[in-house]
Amino acid sequence: MKIQKTLSLALPLLALPLLAFVGRADKVTFQPEEGSSVSKELEFSATFYLDDMRMVVDGNEMPAEMMGGAMEEGLLIDMTVGVTDEYVKSGNNKVLELLRSYDELSMEAGPESQAENVDEFGKLEDTTVSFKWDEESGEYVKSFHESEGDVDLLENLEADMDFTALLPDGEVSEGDTWEVKGKKLGGVFLPGGMPGGADMDEPEAEEFEELFKEEMESQLQTAFEDFAIKCTYVGTRDEDDVAVGVIEFKFEGDMEIDLADLIQQVIELQAGEMDFSADIAATVAAEFEGEGLLLWNMKAGHMHSFEMSGDLMITGDIEGDIDAMGEAHSVELSIEASGELAYGMTTKGDE
Repeated sequence: MKIQKTLSLALPLLALPLLAFVGRADKVTFQPEEGSSVSKELEFSATFYLDDMRMVVDGNEMPAEMMGGAMEEGLLIDMTVGVTDEYVKSGNNKVLELLRSYDELSMEAGPESQAENVDEFGKLEDTTVSFKWDEESGEYVKSFHESEGDVDLLENLEADMDFTALLPDGEVSEGDTWEVKGKKLGGVFLPGGMPGGADMDEPEAEEFEELFKEEMESQLQTAFEDFAIKCTYVGTRDEDDVAVGVIEFKFEGDMEIDLADLIQQVIELQAGEMDFSADIAATVAAEFEGEGLLLWNMKAGHMHSFEMSGDLMITGDIEGDIDAMGEAHSVELSIEASGELAYGMTTKGDE
């Protein structure tokens, strides 16, 4: 009896050293304090290179000099998005009401030696946009808050700039892994959506945008179905005197989309009343891979910083037989291009 009693007292003490080897579970969740604000700055840069291009018109291959200087230097895109987010209301791991002030919007694009400022990108600067979650539609209602602007510029905006798609579903311990697929990926590669847009003063440009959305959105969703980001929880650490959860991630995949219908409709749009017919075949394939790091502010419940880089390979093939104004022509075009992408986002305030 004494032995049994002694063992019952000793076993819990003997188990204490073993607890040191049990991994501690962490909650890495989106739970900002309602009414809190944080400033965010996103830096994005991309350079695309046309590695090879071949064009054949009516059976005759075009000489390289007729292609101009397309392959002599890369196409550069540099973008800065500075915002202040006020988390008015949140729940269920998403923001339910958000006020986003656009403090800085700038973009340069063009050949590396001649990149120019894209004025259209800055049209939302110095405005504040309200995002309110509508449970019935499953979408955010977007409007200008105590400011004015073109409502068409709100269409491509997204509320999430905290990369919540990369968060785990439940508690995680060091070394745990999970995958992110499907629609959630958009918030990783285009955080906050696109705050600028093309100048839609021309009816043809507006019609082209509608065509692009109708033809491409479903295809892109299908193409990304099997694409996945693999995440690993590394644990916690101190970063700039802030306790952060560390999520490393990698991605690798490919996709292919059919552009034939889109190109056909664009040609018909431009042809207008002209006597015209075309038979088009066009596909674009892409392969990309990359990696990144998300640091999550464990106390404030939002993103602390983010970085990601990737490489992209694109191949395109277009063949067409065109009959316009009684003249028949054939065109073949093939291209190979590569690109490098880099993202970085930092936060200030509410730490």
